[in-house]
Amino acid sequence: MATNIALDLEQSFGELNECVLVTQPDRTIIFVNKAMENLLKVDRQDLIGTTTERFFADKKHFENLSEIYDTPADQRHRKSYAFDIKTGDGSIVPLEVVSAPLFDADHELTGILFISRDQSERIALENRVKNIAETLDDALDAISEGFAIYDTDDKLVVCNNTYREIYAPSAPAMQPGKSFKAILKYGLDRDQYDTKGLTKEEWLQERLSHHKAADGKVIEQSLADGRWLRISETKTRSGRRAGIRADITEMKTAKAEAESAYRNLSLIADNVSCSITEVDLEGRCVFINKIGCEWFNGTQEELIGTRLRERLPWKEREQVRQAFQKAYAGEKSTADIAFHFPDGISRECQFEATPRFDEAGDVSGLVVMIVDITDKIKTERTLAELYAITSTNELTYEDKIAEILRLGCEHLDVPCGIISHVIDDRYSISHAHSPGCVIEPGTSFPLEDTYCTLTLDADGPIATAEASKSEFAKHPCYRVFGLETYIGAPLLVDGEIHGTINFTSEEVRKRPFTEADVQIVRQFADWVGHEIARDRAHKALMQAKINLERIASIDDLTGIMNRRAFLEAANTEVARYRRTQRLFTAVMIDIDNFKRINDRCGHAVGDEVLKKFTGIIGGALRAVDVFGRVGGEEFCMILHNTTMEDAMLVSQRLREKIVEECQFDNVDQAITCSMGLASIAREDVEFSTLMQRADTALYTAKETGRNRCVEFTPALEPDAAV
Repeated sequence: MATNIALDLEQSFGELNECVLVTQPDRTIIFVNKAMENLLKVDRQDLIGTTTERFFADKKHFENLSEIYDTPADQRHRKSYAFDIKTGDGSIVPLEVVSAPLFDADHELTGILFISRDQSERIALENRVKNIAETLDDALDAISEGFAIYDTDDKLVVCNNTYREIYAPSAPAMQPGKSFKAILKYGLDRDQYDTKGLTKEEWLQERLSHHKAADGKVIEQSLADGRWLRISETKTRSGRRAGIRADITEMKTAKAEAESAYRNLSLIADNVSCSITEVDLEGRCVFINKIGCEWFNGTQEELIGTRLRERLPWKEREQVRQAFQKAYAGEKSTADIAFHFPDGISRECQFEATPRFDEAGDVSGLVVMIVDITDKIKTERTLAELYAITSTNELTYEDKIAEILRLGCEHLDVPCGIISHVIDDRYSISHAHSPGCVIEPGTSFPLEDTYCTLTLDADGPIATAEASKSEFAKHPCYRVFGLETYIGAPLLVDGEIHGTINFTSEEVRKRPFTEADVQIVRQFADWVGHEIARDRAHKALMQAKINLERIASIDDLTGIMNRRAFLEAANTEVARYRRTQRLFTAVMIDIDNFKRINDRCGHAVGDEVLKKFTGIIGGALRAVDVFGRVGGEEFCMILHNTTMEDAMLVSQRLREKIVEECQFDNVDQAITCSMGLASIAREDVEFSTLMQRADTALYTAKETGRNRCVEFTPALEPDAAV
């Protein structure tokens, strides 16, 4: 008997990819399939008759599993157990185990069946996701400004090290989940801020009002150690607050020096990276530095004596006029203005007009400082949007890639963004963002004709804003595609070169690329590379799941449902009937004298008969009907939405089809089948009762001559004649 059980288990689970182990009620192992043998790294024969205790890394887990032997019929078999095992070669493997009790005909426990799954890949995937988050943190720390994001409840989500360094006394309080107010109060209590004569409470309320508004307005903050910060905070689309802190102490010092040593302005003005001008009471330029000349597209001789604001669009002229009016009244005026300068470049600027007083204390003119904060503003916006894209669950993998390319094009002021896949010497476009979809994914080029050869050779980001005046002009890509602007970075997937991410234009870029632009592209490349790897792993897991589900539900020989899958589907039909009262008929089918075929012709011929038989039956059924193998040569089908009369017609037609089409020259007997039919009834709660009635009718069909269809009636019950 034990040998038969072992053979049955081997036939059922021996070659299954899932790891299967069966024990007796005393926890003695009676069966181990090949997959479990490979997992444990111990010969199967050495496992039979032993217990699994030696494989538990923690013996408490072995003791805990005894509960499923004590109460085999309860809910403990509906949950999974996770623990580490120590295999035969000493390696540690994380497992997830589910179990099922095995009962004999008297419902006595004969053993426990365990199915184990190696969780190493899942844990590795979780670690990979964690690494992506850590990479984002590292990228934030590469930004020279302090950067922080607070959630909708005003609690800290993330900040970089520069943010902590700027506010060193408050750094211990900068923990995720800590409120912005609590962090401010922590710094106030340690005299971190220069409150400019306000009480701590007054200063706190004023600072909180700016933070809650988060309208993008720039404010300046002085610290007790003499440093000045520029603060800009905006709300993300998800309602969070993203802010950048930049140390502007040098700029403040430069302005102070300009105001205190105005006569020497020309000595320092050309050494700062902002426009410095002086205008008289009529608004005419009396001084302009080198940067100002570049932005207003003229020489000092051409610009001095003119009204510079007249060179600007009307909307910006109005903003400057209002600022001038305030400054002419004796009050320093500041504003954030987006300028479209005569040199053709648009710049986000911090505008400041400071009144100049004569000896009598009257305003005699204005000193105007315009600081280009475009890169900082754009970096702040891009980082905030990148965080929103990468952290949302609303976008699919493809949507996120598309949004990254769109964001990159907007940040870098170029029309085209591309993700390429490089295989050998071919460059293929996998994703693209371009006006009018002029670049189609799937397009392929020789790798040598693209700037990406330079990117891959450099092993890091490269950029040019005017290829014709750089080494890029010598590359075949310039001749073939005429690209003037290019910035790109290698894409690594699981440590291997996948391709590149690059942003291009046929036009010369008006502004040169900055180090911040390079870091942004590098960050895009890191994130996209990790996302491609994660998508690959996800697809592999989904395919493995599909394969496992198919293996678990399909009969290997015939390709139709196996017994377990068929009974699950059948019970679903019973549940549907109890909801809708829509009838169906169960038909048990048995191939007549099948054992004689196996005995005379061999099992190989018998297998061919089974495959042809199921192909004929299955091919004649409707898509809504259910057909499965429930025994060696026994099958069952559910004829959906049929009365007994209709079901009998279908069954007779199928029986005749077998007689006509399922015959073999090498089989010396006619291949026929017998069928027993039973219709669903109100008292049927589970399919087993309906199946039993159909089986009784099948038995009658075989006893009364075979090759016939018999309807179940109460008279067929074994005790009907009593």
